[in-house]
Amino acid sequence: MKRIVVLAAIVFLAFAPAVAADEMTEVYRLIYMQSEGLQQKYAALLNLIELGDREIAPILGEALEELLRTQRNYESSSDKELFARSVRACAKALGEFKHEESAAFLWDAVQQVGDPLTKAEALMAIGRMRAFDFSERIALLLRDLNLKPTADTDSGEKTAFGAIIALEKLKDPIGFSPVFFAGDAWYSQRVRQQADRSLPNIAADPTDLVKDILKVETPDRRLRALKLESASGAGTERKIETAVLALELGHKQIPRDKTEARVAADVRKYALKMLFAYKAKSATMVSVGIASYENGFDDEEKLLGLAALGANGTDPAAIALRDIIIRLNQDVRNGAGDETKTRMAKAAIENAGSTKNKIVKTALILVASNDKWSNSVITAAQLAAKEIP
Repeated sequence: MKRIVVLAAIVFLAFAPAVAADEMTEVYRLIYMQSEGLQQKYAALLNLIELGDREIAPILGEALEELLRTQRNYESSSDKELFARSVRACAKALGEFKHEESAAFLWDAVQQVGDPLTKAEALMAIGRMRAFDFSERIALLLRDLNLKPTADTDSGEKTAFGAIIALEKLKDPIGFSPVFFAGDAWYSQRVRQQADRSLPNIAADPTDLVKDILKVETPDRRLRALKLESASGAGTERKIETAVLALELGHKQIPRDKTEARVAADVRKYALKMLFAYKAKSATMVSVGIASYENGFDDEEKLLGLAALGANGTDPAAIALRDIIIRLNQDVRNGAGDETKTRMAKAAIENAGSTKNKIVKTALILVASNDKWSNSVITAAQLAAKEIP
């Protein structure tokens, strides 16, 4: 008899589009409540969801609450599977309907249901409905998952994936840090890559969050954070501030071994490339540009330091380039020249010319009149001097 009532109600809904919303809601409730057994309830849920009417969202919330309350009744493996599918169906629809009133039931599902796919679906639903009250709880859940592999790694990965998507949809800055660290945690490549894809959507301008990471994390994480900042929607000045901070911290750090020293150098090089690309005029970057030239890990870092000074072009940067050129010129005049000094001199000269700053002209004339330089260096100095008004 109840099955007939259910079918009749569904037919009634299909042919009664003008029924008042309140009446329709009561009919929807009848469809589910009159269903007998988990199989019928699941079928009724699918029929209701298929209608695509947001009016059913409160009924789905009630259904989810009832499923969670009665889950101990489902002991067989087939019932447990059907129960999980029912909860997932409710969660997905509630998320799509953005029925925030059901967020608490969805969080209960995350905590109570053992099936990882169901946990993930419930988490993603909370994210889709932008239930900000649960942002911190989801962030803490992901933070704890990041720390070490779960006993069942597949289960842990699926839950982490759901948490990452949820935090992406919530767009709450509190989710930035755990999603960032998920990008190099123990998960499979699929989960780590999703974390990297989700990060830009959590914070359009992640500058402050990236700075926090730069201050305390290892060089490899600093590099990831710096690349994220560079690709973000942050303003140019904010990106310059971050690059300068990365350089300052990078020059203070004492590497533990050669591998860490190499990665730390990669961070500084990337920061210098940012400063060159943005033609950073910041006076604060001059000292770090000089530090990379004088103490660089390799010639590449030294040359990037010179390029950043050239792109800066301010008086402090021009003074730095002038002094570098004068020292190199004196070394060569004293017979201490070599291939490296020649390479550095040409780079310093070219970058000095690009500043078009009168401060560098004297140094360029000194090089051009020193016949101990090769013809290529003298020619470079002559050409650069012509660029200076």
